[in-house]
Amino acid sequence: MSLLNMKNQNRTIIIVGKDGTDKMEKARKLVSDNPIIAYANEYDIEDNFSVPADRGIIIRECNYKPNVDVIRKTILEYKGQVVLTSINQKDVPKKLYNMCKLNRATKRSLFDEIKEIAPRSDEPYNYDVDIFTMVGDYLRNPDREIIMNQLKVSEPADVQFISWLAPNIHPNKLMFLDAKVKRKWDKSYFYEMLAYAHDGRMHRKMTPPQRKAYSIVPKILRRLKMRPSQRYLFKDLLRNDDFKDYCRNKLSSTELRVLKLGEKKRRTKRTPVQPVATLSKWLD
Repeated sequence: MSLLNMKNQNRTIIIVGKDGTDKMEKARKLVSDNPIIAYANEYDIEDNFSVPADRGIIIRECNYKPNVDVIRKTILEYKGQVVLTSINQKDVPKKLYNMCKLNRATKRSLFDEIKEIAPRSDEPYNYDVDIFTMVGDYLRNPDREIIMNQLKVSEPADVQFISWLAPNIHPNKLMFLDAKVKRKWDKSYFYEMLAYAHDGRMHRKMTPPQRKAYSIVPKILRRLKMRPSQRYLFKDLLRNDDFKDYCRNKLSSTELRVLKLGEKKRRTKRTPVQPVATLSKWLD
């Protein structure tokens, strides 16, 4: 059995985490309700046997000028639980770090910090959401003031947001906003009118916008040296046999299949004929 195990049956734990994490909460859970708490650069307890074993010791910020020898003496002699905390791992002296079991702190939410100051406060509304969640809230939340604040804080792209709303609510609710308000009036006013254009009482499943099918025809027109505006002439031209032959020479097999002109004829690979060398070639 090692010297550490003989002196202290409770393995010392070091909790590493930046400011705003729960390292102190974790440290307090490992000791009693009334532990000794001291900073590492001020720690000066020499008589470790005088401290009750069930009380526990928390030594904070071991990354900043810790009293290494005094802390090591406590780790070796104290029979209760010792907990160290540090902002980072690299600045903790090896003499201390190697005697401890590492435990990383987790980041606390802003709401957890608010709860400590105001325990009866309500949980704040989360505005940091994706477009799918935002549209769902818009359609189903009857509190339109929350939706208005959501839109003002997030500022979703107007065209994208309206395209998500279009399959789910009556177009009359969006026509005026889309034609007269969008990008013509103040953005803040646009989001206010958009928030109150719907009552938030949709109960059916949300329908996402449908992507338009990709058309290869514009690419075919470019290959044939035609303009996209001449698309209306294209069907009439395809009735002409000479134009069909022109298309077969210019387009690939995939493009010909789209136009229902069959496959492009593959060129047959011909093996060149090698002349047979005879003795007469050298005797003449």
